[in-house]
Amino acid sequence: MLNGVKVGIRPVRSADLPFLYEKLNDLESIGDYLPGVFKSYPELVSEYEQGGFLSESLSRLLVVDEKGDVIGLAWFFTSVPYFDALEVGYRIFDVSHRRKGYATEALGLLCKYIFEGFRVNRIEIRVATENTSSKKVAIKCGFELEGTHRQAAFSKGSLHDMYSFALLRDDWASGK
Repeated sequence: MLNGVKVGIRPVRSADLPFLYEKLNDLESIGDYLPGVFKSYPELVSEYEQGGFLSESLSRLLVVDEKGDVIGLAWFFTSVPYFDALEVGYRIFDVSHRRKGYATEALGLLCKYIFEGFRVNRIEIRVATENTSSKKVAIKCGFELEGTHRQAAFSKGSLHDMYSFALLRDDWASGK
C-alpha cells in the first residue's frame, strides 16, 4: 500500500471483487465523461485471476480512505504503444467523497508509484474539456496541457473533446 495524508492506493484483493463489481456497474455514479458499459462478474473475476489487475500495460488500484474503506479506483495503461508513456485515470465512487482532495492525492500517489516503479518518461491523462474538476486535479498534480483531441471520446450519447495533459519524469522529480 502507498499512503498519503487523506488516502492511500493499494492492489485489489479477491475479497474486494463483489464491491468493485457493484461500483463498476453503478452507471449513475460514473459522471458524465467516463464510458458507461456494464461488466459481468465472471469477466471481472477472470481478469483478476490473470494477474490481480497488476501488469505493466494495465493496472487497477483501489483508493482507500484513512479508515481503509474503498472510496475509488485509479488505473494506468499503455495507450500509445510507441510512446514512452502510461496513461492514467481515476474515479471517486461516491459523490459525497468528491471535492475533498481525494482524487488529487490519489493521482499524486499513482504518479509516485509509476515513476518509482517503472521505467517510463511520461504520464498522460485525458480529460473531457467540460470536466473542470478533473482538469484542476491534473494541474494540481503538475500535469501540463499539451493539446486538445476533437470529438475523441464517446460517453452518455455524446462525443466529447478531450484535453491531453502530460507529466514528465524530470518535472515530477524537480517538483514542478
